Amino acid sequence: MSSLLPPSTPASSGASIPPLELVDYEEPRKASVLPLLFGFLFLVASVVIWVLDWQAVSPFTYDYFNLVGYVLTPFLVFMCVAWDAAAQRSGRRSPWFDIRPGYSKTLRALAIVALAIAVLHIVEIGHTVGEWAVQTGLVS
Repeated sequence: MSSLLPPSTPASSGASIPPLELVDYEEPRKASVLPLLFGFLFLVASVVIWVLDWQAVSPFTYDYFNLVGYVLTPFLVFMCVAWDAAAQRSGRRSPWFDIRPGYSKTLRALAIVALAIAVLHIVEIGHTVGEWAVQTGLVS
């Protein structure tokens, strides 16, 4: 008949129930604003370079600046988009991560603007290369 009795509880066996442990939860981590900040700075620097080249008196004064501006806009801004996507995706593994989809949307919009500015740099580079080709006699 002893097998039909309910199992013994800690209170009935004389053992005390341990107190509940308070878990110290960490503060939620937020998505970094750095990719957005760097993408915006690269875009502004590229526009400044294009305006300086457009305002220049000599077309050969800012040859390398257009190459730098071309690298800044499509490549580095798109690297910031990839950086943000990778950081937010890896952060989602934690239940305490606070994603920021607005950062990603803004970076994608900056990437589209960066493509338009890259086209302006390509036109300026083509203009400079064309003038160089005419002046050296490669094209008559």
